[in-house]
Amino acid sequence: MNQAQRKLRLAVLLSGGGTNLQALLDRFASGVLKGEVAAVVSDRPDAYGLVRAQNAGVDTHVVDYGRYAVRDAAELAGLADGAAKSGGLPVDLEELDQSQKIIRIPDRTKRLLRLAGLVRAEQALISLLEPYEPDYVCLAGYMRLVSPHFLNHYNRRDRWRVLNIHPALLPAFPGQHGYEDTFAYGCKWGGITVHFVDEGEDSGPVIAQAVYPIWPRDDIEQVRARGLKLEYEVYSQCINWLAAGQVEVERGGGTVGAGITTRVHITDPSYADIVRGWTRMAFE
Repeated sequence: MNQAQRKLRLAVLLSGGGTNLQALLDRFASGVLKGEVAAVVSDRPDAYGLVRAQNAGVDTHVVDYGRYAVRDAAELAGLADGAAKSGGLPVDLEELDQSQKIIRIPDRTKRLLRLAGLVRAEQALISLLEPYEPDYVCLAGYMRLVSPHFLNHYNRRDRWRVLNIHPALLPAFPGQHGYEDTFAYGCKWGGITVHFVDEGEDSGPVIAQAVYPIWPRDDIEQVRARGLKLEYEVYSQCINWLAAGQVEVERGGGTVGAGITTRVHITDPSYADIVRGWTRMAFE
């Protein structure tokens, strides 16, 4: 079976209601999505997205990040010293700290403590996902930082395999409050972005973007509703492009995630028509 014929295996990470997950599940059930959700993982046991997955017969798991937090320097030293033993960190924390761009705590010890806890939680996450052999890991409202340790595990053989959807037109308004930040700034247009995930905060190569108008009398909930409708369409379309082998990554050199010269090209002959369709939808 060639790439254009196969359905992708997807692992979805979420923290909340899981509306993007539901959109993927619905589109797969109707035959529109060329990717099957094989597993859903949340960092919160009360996330409603887990219920959505269970209702669809999809395996669910929870990774409690608090359980893996590293509390003090003595514990950190023990983990580093025991790297070759059971319970030790699987990476050189100093080297990982040099490559990560997400934890900006000035104090070195506090930063390494936070990073060590993140790596331990990600080890548990990777262990849960491995049996499912996902082609792509899709972040869908996952409110946890993702370290280079996790990314390096999946971005192997020169392939980007971790996706995210962000509720703003990146690189504008990164972070957790894309809709709110767009609205508060007074933008006349908002948008959503699907991108590959790299070591920074919402800084990975853009796969696709869609825009919607913000009218003078809109409130934040109207803006959010308009954007969410686009989110559901664009995320599934990007997955379909990946399944069809219609996503090409062009870099200026180096390894996966190496720099700002990375660009993504969509080779679908219908690309322009699809983007025009998203814009028409935003006015409906």
